[in-house]
Amino acid sequence: MTRLLQLSFVLLLAACASGGGSGVPQPEKAADSHAGAGLYLIGVGRFSEARERLERALELDPQHPQATAGMGLVAEGVGDLDRAVEYHRAAVGLVEEAGSDQGRGPILNNLGRVLCRLDQVDEALQELESAAGITGYPSRHVPLTNAARCALGAGRLEEAGEFVDSALAHVQEFAPALLVRAELRFEQERFAAAAEDLDRVRELDRSPRSLYFSARVAEELGQSEAAEAFSDELSERFPQSDYVGRLKANEGGTP
Repeated sequence: MTRLLQLSFVLLLAACASGGGSGVPQPEKAADSHAGAGLYLIGVGRFSEARERLERALELDPQHPQATAGMGLVAEGVGDLDRAVEYHRAAVGLVEEAGSDQGRGPILNNLGRVLCRLDQVDEALQELESAAGITGYPSRHVPLTNAARCALGAGRLEEAGEFVDSALAHVQEFAPALLVRAELRFEQERFAAAAEDLDRVRELDRSPRSLYFSARVAEELGQSEAAEAFSDELSERFPQSDYVGRLKANEGGTP
């Protein structure tokens, strides 16, 4: 599970946990409990068990937005992106019907992420911008980072730069945003600037992706020993990662 997808379920879980005060009827409290358990199970990759708990939550409260959004995360986790979009749209509708912005930001963020994976870039960016624009949403750096990555993947470098700068203006040491900016600078052949961002990223999160780009940037800067060290760390720590094969292909001259 990617770092940003992990953040998505954490934010949904927080929204779910904040919804059950002392005045909430018992069935709704039980629905919150099942939804919270389901979101936790998503976070540890146990999608079948998560689906069972989320379905139980929806039996108790068919209008439960976090449980509905959780079903979207389950669908995404098993690769059914079209179904994930359906669930996330339904969850957005439930929040809007309730007349509250509580939990709306993470749900719109998830919808935007999945739309981007389906190459519906314009709509994805619209939903992600909407999430970031919600008044009082404390984690707006997350949809802004997702928007930056989406724009970067579509080759829209200027937009990617604007989104990532906005994300880092909210949280300066947000590793996913720093990594997106490093990748953007790599595409712009600003290798020294990319290396500076990657130095900061690795202090926060030595992920396969960060090690892959660290090796690529070091190679471009003529730092062969550093490039080899990053490559070795990637292979040793994450032998099953796709980035190991990608790096070997780059080293062999394959585009």
